[in-house]
Amino acid sequence: MSHPDLTSHHVNYLIWRPFSPSDYFFGPAVLEAEPRKSQGGPGENGTDQAPVSPTSKVARDSVINGHLTGEPAAPQVIPNAKKSRKSDRAETNGDEIPMEIDSNGVANETKSAVAASPSLADTAVDGDGDVSMGIRPDSQDQEPTAAPTFTLTNGHSVGVQITPAKAADLSPDTALLNVADDCHVTRTLWRPNDSTVVVAVGETFCSLWKMPSSASPVQEKLVEGKGDSICVSAVAWDPTGQKLAVATYNDMRGSITMYDVAGNAVDLLPEVPRMITGLHWTESGTHLIVVASDSKVSELALWDDSVRPDEFPSPQVIDGSIYDLSWLGRNEAYASGNGTVYQCEVDSSIHISKTFTSETDRPWTFIRCANVNVSSVAVAASSAAAAFWIPTHDMHLDGAHEGDITAIELKPNTLDQPQANHPLVLASSSTDDTVKIWHIDLDTKRFDCIHRLFLGPSSPALASSFSPDGYALAAASKEKLFIWNSQRGGTAMATWSVPGTDGTKIEEGQSRLANGHNGDAESIPDRSLAWDTDGKRLAFGFGKQLAIINMQS
Repeated sequence: MSHPDLTSHHVNYLIWRPFSPSDYFFGPAVLEAEPRKSQGGPGENGTDQAPVSPTSKVARDSVINGHLTGEPAAPQVIPNAKKSRKSDRAETNGDEIPMEIDSNGVANETKSAVAASPSLADTAVDGDGDVSMGIRPDSQDQEPTAAPTFTLTNGHSVGVQITPAKAADLSPDTALLNVADDCHVTRTLWRPNDSTVVVAVGETFCSLWKMPSSASPVQEKLVEGKGDSICVSAVAWDPTGQKLAVATYNDMRGSITMYDVAGNAVDLLPEVPRMITGLHWTESGTHLIVVASDSKVSELALWDDSVRPDEFPSPQVIDGSIYDLSWLGRNEAYASGNGTVYQCEVDSSIHISKTFTSETDRPWTFIRCANVNVSSVAVAASSAAAAFWIPTHDMHLDGAHEGDITAIELKPNTLDQPQANHPLVLASSSTDDTVKIWHIDLDTKRFDCIHRLFLGPSSPALASSFSPDGYALAAASKEKLFIWNSQRGGTAMATWSVPGTDGTKIEEGQSRLANGHNGDAESIPDRSLAWDTDGKRLAFGFGKQLAIINMQS
């Protein structure tokens, strides 16, 4: 039997004629959008996902970018899930925190400014790298939320791939510097607007490293405390990069030396009878707030390059310790202490204009500030209590993490959009192995956790930092560096591992200093992260070494 030739008319008909699911002899039937609560057993596909083990290959392969693939993941018990340090406490109101689904299909937690934190013991890691949050049975009576729109009408849906399937390895673009002999690195900082000069700081040393592209790195030792009791307590570049202020502590007295970019001492400030725990330059670089503190008394002193030392204004004396300070504009600063945040006005001197007192006398270890819609916002965090407090707007949140908070940072705002269009975004890292990214709604007084990024089992997040443009978020554990897209979260874009790490050798000499003060908390190793001004280089301090990671090779 002869067959007619296949013409273009036949081809067009086959391509453009309407198809129905019955025309296919392979693949599953049409997927119907399901409500958020699964209507069947654990083997059925739905937008609720049973907690899965972070190390389970089946679980990782079956959930991509927050959406289910063709083969559902079987529920598994997490063998190494940490017990919540607050799990033995009853919830304050007995209610669970409602969850929302973001654009990536990742569950978000929304918390009132005064709500108690839900236990993280029920959490697991989804295939996108975020920590998913299991919904307890007593909260299942909430209104069901529609599932995210599937990207395919037939077959299985894997979602829009906006995050890499595998993190890039930064090892080929990384150079290692041996910066210390006996001590370990506690802080790193780049010279402003110069990606060839970086400073490495330890408890007994401070070195300036010059790294021209056409030559080997050159070290200039500024402080080297071998065989004596000199301690480097604080370091800060002025915003122009012309002066590096280095504070040292010796014989119960603190002093500050100014260095130029060549490593020459150009100025020496008067000594103070206590340790200098903070050096904070104003954005213009004309003024420097010096924080000198001990367990009983603290001083806030204002240094001005144009004023003679014998004409310096009297310092602002405060009872108790000052743990952190943050500028806000040219004439305002906020300082945090025990149960207190101080609003300070700065002109020819510095003085307290307002005092905020928290409900508990906990130490507010960190403080960061921002202007939001012409409103001053100060965000404080208590490390040991894992709590946030915004005294300027009467907001607080307990149980933000299940471990100590190790760092907080407000996301920088880009210049391509007006300030009013930017939400207040906060990143917090913790010893509970996670970094969280929060949206803070000042009008409704709510903290919304939009991403919970998991570093791995027994991998506390010891440091974190936004890139200057806010695009990337870097975090460091004992043995690894992670870089995420700060808006998408999910899978890390890139990682770097400490070479030959055994988890013990590089921790020798670790201290118990907490934000410049002696503490009784469990000793953890120091890790430091610093982006250069352009966000093209990242300095990662660990042990006695400094890794210089080139983001653009």
